[in-house]
Amino acid sequence: MSGPAAPPSDAALRTAPGRALWQALGAVGLLSVLPLPRRAHGLPSAVTLAAFAPAGLLLGAVVAGLELALAPVLPVAPRSAVLLAGLLLLSGGMHVDGLMDSADGLFGARDPARRLAIMRDSRVGAFGVAAAGTVLLVQYAALSAVAGQRWTAVLVSVGLSRAASALALGIARPARTDGLGSVFSVPRRLAGGVVAALAAAAVAVGLGGWHGVAAAGVALLATLAVVAVFRRRVGGMSGDGFGAVVELSLAGALLCFAAHR
Repeated sequence: MSGPAAPPSDAALRTAPGRALWQALGAVGLLSVLPLPRRAHGLPSAVTLAAFAPAGLLLGAVVAGLELALAPVLPVAPRSAVLLAGLLLLSGGMHVDGLMDSADGLFGARDPARRLAIMRDSRVGAFGVAAAGTVLLVQYAALSAVAGQRWTAVLVSVGLSRAASALALGIARPARTDGLGSVFSVPRRLAGGVVAALAAAAVAVGLGGWHGVAAAGVALLATLAVVAVFRRRVGGMSGDGFGAVVELSLAGALLCFAAHR
């Protein structure tokens, strides 16, 4: 996950409502490759973090719509593969890339500086390939096993996974003085992350019932686990770690919807 560009000088950004609107829209730009006006790619704020929930739910709604469109023509297994491929395209593959870089860096060296250096390397090692393959396989198997209301599982799981990254940005300290973690070291970032997590959890419970409760809990546990591992191994979170949070939270949430009552 790469940091946003410098803020443009525009009169609309000088008013509080206009600035908040563009900062919220910036969450969509950070989480997807959807084309947005240049003003949406300014420096983030706590508003941007809070907007990770609706932005994630928007992406989830796109994939859920694909599920409804393909249900009459494709069986569950190939349909699940198409949905995950569509989500990968919507996000530009940046979260899977972050997961791979995280695995290579965290487990491919013995000292923090070298681990961070490996994460910056564009090449993918054995740990990265293994992590991506395992997590994507779990996502596919879990989504294929969801029996009813598959659109709900997709919508909720995608929304929770993106809100989880906002919570991670809110609670984790950056491992570097540059990069995504430092860019999001903004005032009230914890409040923004908590708002995103609570909003996504409320939608999960409202639409998914007990499955939604479990999915929200697993997403929270995955977030805390990744933050803790990064803090222990490299002293804080890097941009790649937030991608890892997204993919692991998505896998965990889908597993909850696949579970039997």
